[in-house]
Amino acid sequence: MKVEFKKIPQNGLDFKLKFDNIDFYGVAKKLDKDIVKATGTIKGSFIHCCDRCGEDFIKNIDQKFEIYASRGIYKNDEYLNVIEFFDDFIDFDRMLQSELESFKCDYLYCTECR
Repeated sequence: MKVEFKKIPQNGLDFKLKFDNIDFYGVAKKLDKDIVKATGTIKGSFIHCCDRCGEDFIKNIDQKFEIYASRGIYKNDEYLNVIEFFDDFIDFDRMLQSELESFKCDYLYCTECR
């Protein structure tokens, strides 16, 4: 789902996406003409390979998120979790993929290896 930066209101735009068994939903609010803050929840499950034994297991996720979308290059250090967009659109699918990949980068263990 893509939305133009100029169509995100200051009082917020609700969004909801589903990717496989993952729900990604929340509110996007314009902070200024080039920065949008998206907050919400990522919830569901995915199959992951245990980092200790190598067996596939189902990992459940239920986590709050706060992501900032920048129109163009982000030149400030005020916000930490910033995704830059260069076509005047915020791509919520890309936000979801980014959050999932960040989550998968952590060491994840199956129940037998914990």
